[in-house]
Parts: sequence; structure tokens; C-alpha cells
Amino acid sequence: MKINLIAVGSLTLDNKKIYDNYLKKINHLATINLIEIKEIVNDNIDLKIAKETELILNKIPKNSKIIYLSLQGKQMTSEEFSDLFIEDNLTFVIGGSNGVDESKFSNKISFSKMTFPHQMFRLMLIEQIYRGLAIKKNIKYHK
Repeated sequence: MKINLIAVGSLTLDNKKIYDNYLKKINHLATINLIEIKEIVNDNIDLKIAKETELILNKIPKNSKIIYLSLQGKQMTSEEFSDLFIEDNLTFVIGGSNGVDESKFSNKISFSKMTFPHQMFRLMLIEQIYRGLAIKKNIKYHK
């Protein structure tokens, strides 16, 4: 199984250590491909969003099921989230601090109605990916 994570920005060294710890746990279950998009610096927010959205769309691998993480997305349990892992080629997208052009994404999920820092959210996503894979593979971790 191949899982792509496309995220605007990069992790600090401390957060990268936590991320890498989950990556080690996932390595025998799936291949994670991290694609980081450099944040666009522009005072025109609409232009910033358009450029970042275009950069993201250009990095999505062919034949991949795309899931955008959005406040407007569907909330689900960890068990429901684990059902996403029947696909062989998934791409999760975390937009920039101002979001993306959401009209370009049809599959959207939400972890909460709250807003989280991008660094923390990426850690939450990698943890939920591990949890979802553990549920699918019946690995004792979920409870």
C-alpha cells in the first residue's frame, strides 16, 4: 500500500522526530511518501491560495484517491478512517495556513471542528494513519 502525504510547510526538528517514530511503525504496513510544498509568501491571500492549490494538485500521483483534510469535511471514527485503507494508492492533503481552493477536492474529512497548528496536525494525521493500519491489520495498538 502506498500512502502519499502532501503538506504545505515543513516540520521543526522536534516534531520531525515524533513523525519519524510513527514512520518506523508504519514501514512494515505501508509506504509513506511525504511531499512538502513550500509555503507561498504573498500578501494577496487569494493568489497565495491559488498558487498553493496548483502546486499541490501538480504533486498528486496518478490514480491516487485524494483526501483533503478540511474543517468542512466529514468527521469519522478511527474505525471508519481505517476503512480508507482498502485503497492501494491514497493521497492525504494538508493545505497551507490559509487553506486551498476546496472546490478542487471532492473527498474531504475533518478531524474536528477546531483548528490545529499545522505541525501538530501532521503529527495527528500520521498517528491516525498508523492507528487505521493497525485496525486493518489487527495489530494491538488501537485500544
